[in-house]
Amino acid sequence: MVDATVLILVDGMKVVVPDSLDLITPYVLSEQLDFFEDELRFVRRLLRRGHNVVDIGANYGVYTVSMAKKVGASGHVWAFEPASSTAVFLQRSILASGLEQVTLEQKAVSSASGVAQLALQGHAELNSIVHGESSAAASETVWLVTLDECMEQYRWTDIELIKIDAEGEERNIVRGGRRFFAELSPLVQYELRQAEDVNFPLIHDFTALGYESYRLAPGLNALVPYTESLHDPYLLNLFCCKSDRAAALAARGLLLRASDACGPEVFDRNAGYHWRRALAHLPYAASFVPAWEEAETAANSGGIIRALSLYARSRDSAESLANRFGALEAAYSSLNELSAGEPTRLRLASLARVAHDFGDRGSAVNALTRLLALIHKNGVDPSEPFLAPFERFDSIAPEPNAAHWLVAAVLEQLEHLEQFSSFYAGPNARERLEDIRALGLGSPEMSRRRNMVERRFFRDRLKQNA
Repeated sequence: MVDATVLILVDGMKVVVPDSLDLITPYVLSEQLDFFEDELRFVRRLLRRGHNVVDIGANYGVYTVSMAKKVGASGHVWAFEPASSTAVFLQRSILASGLEQVTLEQKAVSSASGVAQLALQGHAELNSIVHGESSAAASETVWLVTLDECMEQYRWTDIELIKIDAEGEERNIVRGGRRFFAELSPLVQYELRQAEDVNFPLIHDFTALGYESYRLAPGLNALVPYTESLHDPYLLNLFCCKSDRAAALAARGLLLRASDACGPEVFDRNAGYHWRRALAHLPYAASFVPAWEEAETAANSGGIIRALSLYARSRDSAESLANRFGALEAAYSSLNELSAGEPTRLRLASLARVAHDFGDRGSAVNALTRLLALIHKNGVDPSEPFLAPFERFDSIAPEPNAAHWLVAAVLEQLEHLEQFSSFYAGPNARERLEDIRALGLGSPEMSRRRNMVERRFFRDRLKQNA
């Protein structure tokens, strides 16, 4: 029997997983105290007591237990996990947290009921239903059910959220749930990307059912309209819903409908968000204020000051979601332009921060990489107002060495963004994590990452040093 360990998430919920750092979920949860998907943070914001939720592809239960905590005893979560070995751990997670409001179904959801072979990969997250041909991987026989059948069996009438993460089975799940999606109106979270493949046909399947797709804007923790023109290689999941659900979520400030978006004329006046109000009081900025005031008189500083004011407006929770996202989008667009035309070092710092909040993680990583190379080549010139590239560094004064502060901020944000976890970076992660440690400004998570890389990839060296 595989040894188990109990890991506690940031919301206090317990997840029971195999005791192995060679597996994705145990490693990521040990490293980050949560799963790496930003969408989970939104789901925790979305759900309320009494909500009913469906979790397809529940795996070890990270989403399941967090959703169950939010819906409480008056709500319910139906969790579907077909793999027998994974379902055992999921059941233990449910019991460890005392979640009577969870129903576990050891079944796969598809287009028709029956049985099928489930290909078992080394990582439970990658298990998939085999169609048409045998798999070289080990497999087990699993029961298949459809959403329409489950709707009848469980008498579903009001489902707030359905999460679908089924490793390529998503389109079949939709086919087997046409009545479910027609008669009910849940918010759907679905997997967009598997490895390098983007599931555009699934987006169109949902569109044909009257469901419009949205993506998460991480800096706002809210949903905004998805457009296929955003080519972010890090975008893993989308959401979709019908107009009635969109209206309800918009009323809660959780979703921006395309019809509610603001035009650029709304953002002509941003005086109340000038950098003197938004940034000057922060510990990182204090020593730069005299130089920034001098730079403001320069002929070419107007664009960056406007971009920073727009970003500050996007951070104002008293503003409507439409205004906040409009300001964020305008800041993102302006900084892209400013950095392309005149890629001064710390404009790239601002671009990295804003691109991340906007939801273009690929652009943020690119800006950070360019910034780091320029710092090493030319040093640091903080004479123009700029955003710290990583929010945690807003509260860290850059004294006595501004260059060390900036490099530490860039390295830590790169560590967060370039890979979803140091699990994927492998032994190459050690060099950057050692650099972060040497600079002395790393967070506790950076220490955990360094220790875990040592434990997973350099075990022999640890034994020799013991």
